[in-house]
Amino acid sequence: MTSPEIDAWARALDVLEADLVETNLLLDGSPDEVAPMVLRRATAWRIPRDLGPLPAELSTRASDVLASQRLTAARIARALSATRVRARVLDSGADRTRPVYLDAEG
Repeated sequence: MTSPEIDAWARALDVLEADLVETNLLLDGSPDEVAPMVLRRATAWRIPRDLGPLPAELSTRASDVLASQRLTAARIARALSATRVRARVLDSGADRTRPVYLDAEG
């Protein structure tokens, strides 16, 4: 049996889960067409209003979403750090006549 409160919370959790999937696709290096969709959704996201307290029936699901958000946030932090390192290498004024990276697989 569902109630309007449970349905509203379930929809809010659906949105958060979809955002996590899309964000992780970006972090996995998925096609460029995913990026504009994720950025548009992230920019448009607002805290849902009038949801009331989390129904007990959804507490496990909400906890799982929170755990996934934390893992994704850690992935974003690592990707950001790696990007900063690459930017510093490129901006360091190194000799641009020599390769910066070695292709060890190709």
